[in-house]
Amino acid sequence: MISTISFDKAYNVATAKLDTAIRDFTSEELDLYAIRKLALTQVNSDTLFRKYNNTDLNFIPVIKNGEKNVYVLTGPKNGGVVIFGNDYLITFDSKNNITNKIRIHNNIIAMDFGKLQREGKSIKGGVHSHLPSTGDFITPTDICTLMLYEKMAKWEQYYVLSKNYVSVWDCKKDQLATFTKEEWEKISKSK
Repeated sequence: MISTISFDKAYNVATAKLDTAIRDFTSEELDLYAIRKLALTQVNSDTLFRKYNNTDLNFIPVIKNGEKNVYVLTGPKNGGVVIFGNDYLITFDSKNNITNKIRIHNNIIAMDFGKLQREGKSIKGGVHSHLPSTGDFITPTDICTLMLYEKMAKWEQYYVLSKNYVSVWDCKKDQLATFTKEEWEKISKSK
């Protein structure tokens, strides 16, 4: 049985609508299910993928403009923790054959915002840096992680630094601004 949960633009759980009518997968849902299942099999049989204590791997299938991808993110088993890194991208062709698999971040960062909240402290944001192998810009998995946890962590901004750029994620507006290092240094000096 498939259940469908519909949210309004505010993603308010209280106003969500649940539809438990029995139906078959749509063709898109069938494709999403298939690539997620194939990704799970790949992860369980390939040494590229790492698992850590107190974490689970979360599979996010995405089909957009004919491109089929499954992002694999590491999520915490404990509340009050945000995990960046240890994430992967598996790419599929139109027949659901794996064409590529990459590690997005080569490391893992756990941030325990819950401990600080329990101590009555708060942090307005966070930062991590990217090695050249990860790329110059904030990644889709960084943004996904931020959107999942930013409200619970009560963050206002989050920064991703690389050799050439600074990405600034506004957690309240869910908006991204990217600056060259030179632009960022000028802005910082002027404040």
